[in-house]
Amino acid sequence: MKMTCLALLVAGVLGSGAAFAQTCGAPGAWNPDATGAPPVATDLCAGSDSVALYCGVLDSQGKNDGIYQITLAAGFTATSISVSGAAAGFNPVTYLYTAGCATGDGCVHTGDANTALPLAGASPGAYFLSVTAAASDALGACGTTTMTTNGTFPVSLQNFSVE
Repeated sequence: MKMTCLALLVAGVLGSGAAFAQTCGAPGAWNPDATGAPPVATDLCAGSDSVALYCGVLDSQGKNDGIYQITLAAGFTATSISVSGAAAGFNPVTYLYTAGCATGDGCVHTGDANTALPLAGASPGAYFLSVTAAASDALGACGTTTMTTNGTFPVSLQNFSVE
């Protein structure tokens, strides 16, 4: 009986991650392979508002954010990130930025459901990648989004030791 309960608890914990949007307090990670798989799905309606202003001018106050930390390591092959999930009154947008998570500043590129976020010109390094509702959407606008890419952000080895 204890083993059955433990198995159900573990299955519930492992399966629950996709139900909640990622936040600045607990950003998700995305490490796609050479084909861009897997995509990242985020239910912004189940999330929270982590960032009030993106790029110093684009208002996100009152709109939930899905926040991911990505590393564009030397040799990354992805050239763009696309977002889908637009619905009546909800237009998802993506932001790639370098400043502190909650400040939403240091924007490198932006994208939306009609225009992919380009990665050309982005230097190798650590970034925040956010998905949220467009500045023109009403307060509380939300929906389920899917971000896809066409390549990899390879993880680089930072430290290695054999003792």
